[in-house]
Formats: sequence, structure tokens, C-alpha cells
Amino acid sequence: MVDPVLTVENLAIDYEVGAGRFHALSDVSLDILPGQVVGIVGETGCGKSTLAQAIPRLLPEPPARVLGGRVVFRGVDLLAVPRWKMPLVRGTGISMVFQEPLNSLNPAFRIYDQLAESIRIRSLREQGLAPAFRPDRSDPFDYSRAPMPPAGGSMGRVLVPGGAAAQAARRSRTAPYRAEVLEYLRLVRINDPETILNLYPHELSGGMRQRVMIAMALSEKPSLLIADEPTSALDVTIQAQVLTLMKELIDEVHTSILFISHDLGVIAETADLLGVMYAGRLAEFGPVADVFGAPRHPYTKALLRAAPTRYKSEGNLDSIPGSVPNLSRPPLGCRFHPRCPLAQPVCAADPPPPWDTQTAPGAVAPHRSACHFADRVGELP
Repeated sequence: MVDPVLTVENLAIDYEVGAGRFHALSDVSLDILPGQVVGIVGETGCGKSTLAQAIPRLLPEPPARVLGGRVVFRGVDLLAVPRWKMPLVRGTGISMVFQEPLNSLNPAFRIYDQLAESIRIRSLREQGLAPAFRPDRSDPFDYSRAPMPPAGGSMGRVLVPGGAAAQAARRSRTAPYRAEVLEYLRLVRINDPETILNLYPHELSGGMRQRVMIAMALSEKPSLLIADEPTSALDVTIQAQVLTLMKELIDEVHTSILFISHDLGVIAETADLLGVMYAGRLAEFGPVADVFGAPRHPYTKALLRAAPTRYKSEGNLDSIPGSVPNLSRPPLGCRFHPRCPLAQPVCAADPPPPWDTQTAPGAVAPHRSACHFADRVGELP
């Protein structure tokens, strides 16, 4: 057995909105093994991005509030880690690629400065010259040969524009990493990295900025890369290029990936395992081929029927009756039961069992479904 890189166990998160609460995540559990790509799909508002940002603890607290559960990264429960230590985990442990790269890159610095800074910090941590996350030691947060910041202090270094002297000092500090910067830009298939180095983020196209973000994330050599809808802000042609790139990089860099998307086709192209979220809960989780080929939750079945195909002659798209529940007052029992064709009184009265599990011969993982009538989903048209 191989230990998971990440284990999310019964994670529950609320948002405090005014005088009420919004139940964003409820009892979400999943594992990600080394080198595995896990996709999460679901409609807008189902909790995908909340899950992605909760893992490296990027959610602002408040309004977010963790009610329970664990997020175990390489043997360390991140929810038990003081917030001021979390920057040690981010970057060299967990990296993220967000939806809009223009909001993630610093507009005041050239591409070279930003990539070189991330490589420099990772290199210092590897040499023990900066605080680092080292889960193989008794104290995972290693401060050897580096001062410990005060409680509540920041572990990261913020890039602040300065005068000519400050810029010259920064260039001198990052000069040894030029070859490595070029290597990572070539890794993400940028044809003319020497030119890209001297440009600012606003001078690049959306697809090129996303490639730079992926290069920056990979340059930190993370154990886990979280991609939160990395292609949703791009046009269709650039989406295809970025997806092709990520599939190639999966084989080259051997990192685990959590891929968040609302596009079933994107997940089918990239993921090994698929989790389907509905109203803050995981409805189904299993190998991509099993979930697509023989879904065991009515919501998954309905999503697949509603997906457009390449042939217009097949008629109108199917829709899911009803509407998404208000998560400030979610339905009792199964949250999908008001819209479910298989719903029975038990569905409205009792939450579904934690997981109805079925494992096909030769499957890479169990196929799990949170449904009272998982065995009857195949009867649906």
C-alpha cells in the first residue's frame, strides 16, 4: 500500500453570511495518491473552489469557518497547523494554479523576476537556509539555519517595487537562477522564453500567462498541484492547448494533481479518479471510466445526460428538473432528493449512507456513491 499524498476526511466548512450560515462543505472525504490526478466536477456553487482553497488554508477566517474534519498532507494535519506556519507548506509542498492568471501574477514585475523568486525560495529551503516544511522529521516545520518569525508574522517575502538600486539588488540575487527559469518556461512549451523573460504579465496573452503560472507552480517542485478551473477564462482553442500541456506535464513531473472543473470533457481528458459534488457534498467518487460508464448516483447520471454532444441531430439537451438548493437551509436527508427520479420517503428522512462501495475487477480504486438506491441508477434512461 502507498500512503496518500493528501487525505481529506469529513471536512465541513460554513460561511458566516450576515446573521446566517451557508453550509459550503459537508463531510467531504477523498484520498490522492502519489502521481495521481483527481478531478472534481459540479455545477457553480457546489463547493469545488471552497474545497480547493481549504486544503492549503487560503480561505479567509472569518467568514469561512471549519466545523470539523481533517486535511492530512504528507502525514501532517494542516487544520491543526498555526496559520502563520502555512506558507511553509504552500509552494514547495502545495502549489495552486488559479482561474485568472492576471490576478495571480504581480503586474509590477517582469516574468523573470517572479519565476526566479519562486525558484530562489525553493532552493534556499532545499539547502536548509530558509524555513521549510519537512514531514519526514519529528518537527515538520524545520527552522534549521534560519530565524523563526514571531507568532502572527509572515513567512513569505512580498515583492515590492523599488528604485533602480532595489531592482539591481533583486536582479543580482536572482541571477544564478536564469538557466532554471528558462528550463521551466521551455517545460510549459513556450517557444521563445528569452523574450518572455523581459515582459510584464499584461503584455502576454491569457494562454501564455496561464503557462507562466503553471511554470511557476512546477518550479517549486510541489508534491500536490491544485488546478482550480485553470482553463475557464480561456477561449476554446487555448483551452485545448493548456489541457494538452497539462496531460504531458503529468507524465514528466510526477506530481499529484487535484483538478477542479465544471467541464466533464476536461475531466475526462485529464483525470484518473473523478469526484462529483452536489450542494457541498461528494455524491460519487471513483475511477473516471467507471463513473462515466456506469454512474451510481442519479445526479451524475443527470449531469451526463445534460452534457452536449458533437452531433446536433440528437435533439434537445436534457435538463435537470428543479433548482439547486439554498445551502443556508439545505434539504434534510439526501440533498438531491427534491430533484431525483428515484427519490423515496427514506431519501427525505435520512442522509444517504456514507458510501455505497463497488469495486470492479482491475479497478484502480473503489467506485463509491452516496445514494440509498445506487444499484437502481442503471435503470434510469
